[in-house]
Amino acid sequence: MGEYSQDANALVLLVGLLLLFFKFIITGEIKYPVSNFTNHTFLIFLGWILIGFVVNIPDIIPSYFKQTSGINRFLRQLFSLTLSSVLFFTFYYNVISYLGKQKVLTYIRKIFLASLIIVSAYSFLEILILRVGLTQLIPIIKLFDYLPFVDVYLDTRLGRLSSITYEPPALAMYLITVAGWMFSYILTSKGFKKFVPAILVLLLAILSGSRTSLVVVLFQFVVFLFHIFSLEKYYKLVLRIFVGTFSVIVLVSVFNYTAIKEFVDEKSDSLDFTNVKDNFSNQSRLGIQYTSLLIFKENPVFGVGYGQQAFHAEHKYPYWAVKNNWEFEKKYLNERVKSFPPGYNVYTRLLAETGIVGLLLFVFFVSSFFYQAKQLKKDSQNKTMGIVIIVSMSGFVLNWLQIDSFRMYGVWLCLAALCFLYNNQKKENTNVV
Repeated sequence: MGEYSQDANALVLLVGLLLLFFKFIITGEIKYPVSNFTNHTFLIFLGWILIGFVVNIPDIIPSYFKQTSGINRFLRQLFSLTLSSVLFFTFYYNVISYLGKQKVLTYIRKIFLASLIIVSAYSFLEILILRVGLTQLIPIIKLFDYLPFVDVYLDTRLGRLSSITYEPPALAMYLITVAGWMFSYILTSKGFKKFVPAILVLLLAILSGSRTSLVVVLFQFVVFLFHIFSLEKYYKLVLRIFVGTFSVIVLVSVFNYTAIKEFVDEKSDSLDFTNVKDNFSNQSRLGIQYTSLLIFKENPVFGVGYGQQAFHAEHKYPYWAVKNNWEFEKKYLNERVKSFPPGYNVYTRLLAETGIVGLLLFVFFVSSFFYQAKQLKKDSQNKTMGIVIIVSMSGFVLNWLQIDSFRMYGVWLCLAALCFLYNNQKKENTNVV
């Protein structure tokens, strides 16, 4: 399963695909948004990847790095991409079609809320154990081992949160995925309880220790407030949220200035990409992204072929990125470690592997995604779903600045919901006319 080998949810989705296949065998029917423009743009992008492979095949065949051939690497990466963007997407679309437009938001959001309750319970136990020192709670958190696919892990060295996921970045990805859905309770529920899901997401993003969740989830919340601020019904609500948040920050700062200063300093250091000497992660990220641009400069139109960046980068990494950096020595340039170095940025990766044409096609796909979501927002029945998709995609697009993978399940779930709802909205408008 390659990069999916650590994802338990991929196993669940594969079971869903198997059931969908049996349904197709029995009924001879399967639903797919053949007429949706946004989905078409991504299929065109996939086509360009295949064209790039054909063009670069003379260089791909002799490539060999980390016990992997260029052909093998291309096929594995193409499988990874199509599994999420085509197969899992088709499964999502059929499930959403079965639910119908009235239940899409309700069902998906309830499932995410249930998962958030479990994730939050585990995370707050982690905080009490790792940061407050209540080690007597360890037997309680160990009870989570009884959940399927969960292996309790406490980061006693750095104190970062991973919750029921296997690492802090996975928790960040989860929070980015559910954020838009949880924020939407503010639009549809009543009383203080409508704020609880959003508060949980924001608290976990701030306390997790992950700079990704801190930056991206806060950005998503700003995007959410911006979109509901334009709605007259929620104008006063947004102002109250701003005033309330500012008041809390002022009060906490006054009564616990030292703790706040230490927290801000810690976060500022983790987000300082200018200091590569004391932060190996930043050193590696910037070095690999810079190398991708060097590869693009030599292959501007077609790139070097999808999945081939690492073969060409091996001898191009800048000295300042590799010098005294254990990540390159122990992992990225170590032939005994079979995993390939990450690209750390999907946009620079696409430039290197698919050229300027590939990147423009991908940007066109993302742009059409936002366009159709904005069209959903204009319909009173789909307004909330339109905002959810815009907020979610805003987070995914920003997150792609620091990861190079398309294995973000929330993207394809949002695309499936978008295709289904947009096509239905278009049909209804046509019938009215």
